[in-house]
Amino acid sequence: MRKTPAVDRRSVLKGVAASGAATMLGRPAFAAPRTLKIGLVAPQTGPLSLFSEHIPFVLDQVKRATGGNLKIGSTNRPFEIVVKDSQSNPNRASEVASDLILKDKVDIMCAFATPETVNPVSDQCELNGVPCVSNDAPLEPWFFGRHGDPKKGFDWTYNYFFSADEVIHAMLAVWTRIPTNKKLGVLWPNDNDGNAFAHVMPPPIKEAGFTIVDPGRFDLPANNFDAQISAFKAAGVEGVFTVTPSPEFTVFWNSSAQQGFKPKLVTPGKVAEFPPGVYPFGDRATNFSIEVWWSRFHPFSSGMTGQTSAELADEYEKVSGRQASMGLGFRHALFETAFDTLKRAHDLDKHESVRDALRDMDYKSVVGPVNFKKGPFPNTSLTPVVGGQWRKGKKWPLELVIVDNKYAKEIPTGGEPAAMT
Repeated sequence: MRKTPAVDRRSVLKGVAASGAATMLGRPAFAAPRTLKIGLVAPQTGPLSLFSEHIPFVLDQVKRATGGNLKIGSTNRPFEIVVKDSQSNPNRASEVASDLILKDKVDIMCAFATPETVNPVSDQCELNGVPCVSNDAPLEPWFFGRHGDPKKGFDWTYNYFFSADEVIHAMLAVWTRIPTNKKLGVLWPNDNDGNAFAHVMPPPIKEAGFTIVDPGRFDLPANNFDAQISAFKAAGVEGVFTVTPSPEFTVFWNSSAQQGFKPKLVTPGKVAEFPPGVYPFGDRATNFSIEVWWSRFHPFSSGMTGQTSAELADEYEKVSGRQASMGLGFRHALFETAFDTLKRAHDLDKHESVRDALRDMDYKSVVGPVNFKKGPFPNTSLTPVVGGQWRKGKKWPLELVIVDNKYAKEIPTGGEPAAMT
C-alpha cells in the first residue's frame, strides 16, 4: 500500500499567475496579481504528530482542486501555503507563527491540533494583527486558556470545534449506558486541556451520578503512573477518562495491565481519535470509547471538492492505504474556511478586510456549518459531536463505530455501547 509522503517543514504549495505581464500591439502591460500566502502551523513531529497524518493528502487535494489559484471576483489569484512544524511544542509553535507573520508575511494563518499548538499561534496573530482561523482545539481551552473575556472576545483569531461541555455530555450519554459502579478515575495533566477539563467537566459528571477519583494534575512528559493506578484500584474505579498524549497513555495502559487494573470503561482522549493511536494495543483497545467529531457517516459535504464525508474518507484510504480518521475532515475543512475567507474579503491587501470576512463567516463545510457569530463564546463556532467505540473491523484491524447520537441526531449510529472485555 502506498503511503503519502511526509511534508517538509518549509513545504510550499505554489500557484501560477493566470495573467501575463507582456505588452502586445501597444497595449499596456498588466502586473500579475500578488501571490496570496496562507500560513499553516502543524505538529508534524513529536507526541502530537498523529494529528498531522492527513496533511500531505489534503495539500495534494488543495492543489488538484484549485490549480494553485483562487477565483476571487473575476480574477484568478495565485496562492501558496507555507507549512511549518511546531514539533508538538507550544514555544516552537509561537516561534514559527512569528516567522510566518514577520518573515513570510502571510495573509491568513491556519492552525490545528490541541491548544498546545493553536493557542500560541493564535496569540501571535492577535499580537501582530493577522487573521487566524483554527480548529481541532476545544473551545474552552482555546478561549479561556488565552484569558478571553466573554464580553469582548478577540480581534483577530477564530476557532471552530467542539466545546468541553458538549463533549462531556456526549460521552456521558455513552458512559451511562455501560454497566459500571460509576466510579470514574481521571488523568488530567497540568496543561491547557487538562486544566480546562478539571474546571469544566466535574459538575456534569457528578450530576450524572458518577464519583470522580482525581489524583491531581501532573506535568508532561510523564513516564510513571503507578501512584495514579494504585489510587484507582484502592477506590474501586471501573471507568477511566484521560486526556494525555499517546506516549503517556501507552505507559499508563501497559502499567494497568501489569498491575491487574482492568476498568470496564476507558476513554483515552488525544489517543483514541486516531487509528495509529489504538492499533498498538490490539484487542486491549476493543471498546475504547471516544468522542467523534467527524466520520465517514457525517451528513456533510465539502464546499471545495463537493465530496460527501464518505467520499472524502474513501479517497484518502485509496490514495494513502491508511484508515481515514476524524482528523481528516478537520484538516480538509481548515482550507475550506481559509479559502472562503479570502474569497469574501473586500481588500486582500488589508488584514482588517480579511479579518472582517473571517468574522462574518457563514459556511457549510465537510465537518458541518461554521458561523462565528453563533458561539457559544465570541470568536467561536460549535461543531457536532457524538459518542463512538472501537470494535474489531472488517476492512481494518479496528474500526470506530458510532454508538450514541443523543446530541446530534442527524449523524447515524452503527452499534450500541458495550463494556471493555
